[in-house]
Amino acid sequence: MAKVLRQYLPVIQIVSAVVIWAASFIAMKIAVAELGAFPTVFLRMILAVALLLFFVPTIRRAKQQYQKGDWILLTGLILCEPCLYFVFEGLALTYTSASEAGMITALHPFLVTLAAWYFLKEAINRRMIIGGLIAVLGAILLSVTGDSGTESGSDHLLGNFLEFIAIGFATAYSLLARKLSDRYSPLFLTALQAGFGTLFFLPLALVFNQGIPANISSEVIYSVLFLAWGVNVIAFILYNASFKTMPASQVGLWLNLLPIGTLFFGWLVLNESLTQAQYLAAGLVLVGLIYSQIKPRRKSVFIEQSLIKREYIDQVFEQNPSQADSLRLVDNKKAS
Repeated sequence: MAKVLRQYLPVIQIVSAVVIWAASFIAMKIAVAELGAFPTVFLRMILAVALLLFFVPTIRRAKQQYQKGDWILLTGLILCEPCLYFVFEGLALTYTSASEAGMITALHPFLVTLAAWYFLKEAINRRMIIGGLIAVLGAILLSVTGDSGTESGSDHLLGNFLEFIAIGFATAYSLLARKLSDRYSPLFLTALQAGFGTLFFLPLALVFNQGIPANISSEVIYSVLFLAWGVNVIAFILYNASFKTMPASQVGLWLNLLPIGTLFFGWLVLNESLTQAQYLAAGLVLVGLIYSQIKPRRKSVFIEQSLIKREYIDQVFEQNPSQADSLRLVDNKKAS
C-alpha cells in the first residue's frame, strides 16, 4: 500500500493543486467584484504570508542547498509567478474577451511540455505529443463554445498578445520550479513567492484601490481566505512538490484539467450550465490526458528472449538433435 501511494503521490499532488486552482477562478470572480483585482491579489498574498510565518521553524530545519547563481533563478521564479503573470493577465482581459483569452491559456500545458523538452532535455514520446494536442484542442473548444459575455475591449489582438506573454511567464515558472525543486523545499519556494509577491502588489493595490466597501459580504471574506490559504499556500506547495519526482512535461499535461474543473465549480457554485459542445470538449481533454499518461507495453524484451531461445536450440541441435526436439516441444507448449 505504501509503495503504491509513493508511486502515485506526484499525480495526487498535481491533481489536488489543479482542483484548488479550478475553484480559485470562482473565488476570484466573487472577490474582485467587490474589492477590485489588485487589492484582492494583495490581500491573498499578505494573508498567505501570515499563515506561512508559523512554518518558519520548519523552513529553517529543511536544508536548502543554495548554489552559486541561484539568486538569479529564484528572482526569475518570483517575477514569473505571482508577479508578472497576474499583471499581464489582468491587462489582457481589459482588451480581449474571456473566450479569446481562454484560447491562449489553453496553450499553457503544451508549451510547458515543449519547453521542458527543449530547455531541460526531458524526454517526450509520441503519446505525449498526440495526447497533448488532443487535450489542447479540447481546452480550446471549451473556451470557444463557452459564453463569452460582453466584450472587454475592441483591440483583441493586443489583448491576446498580452495573454500569450502571461502564459509565457507561467511556462518559465514551471521550468524554474522544476530546476529549483531538487535543491529547495516546496514550503521554502512557496513562502518566497508569497513574501515578495506581497511587496510587489502593495503599490499596485494602493494605486488601483477602488475603496473598501462599507459592508463586505461573508462570501468575499471566505473567497479571499480560500485564495490566500488554499491557493497561495496549499496549491503552490503541492504544485512545487510534484516537480520533485515528476518531469515538468507531465506536470504541464495535467494542467489541461483546469478548464474542466473551472466549469464544474462554476456549475456547482454559480449555477452555470454546460452545452453539448462543452461536454464534448471536456471529453477530449480527458481522453488526451489519459492517452498521454499511458505507458506503452514493452515487447522488445520478450522478442529478444525468444530470439535467444531459438539460437540456443539451434546450437543444441548441432550437438544433440534429440535434445533440441524436446526443447522445441517445451517451448511450443509455453507459447501456446
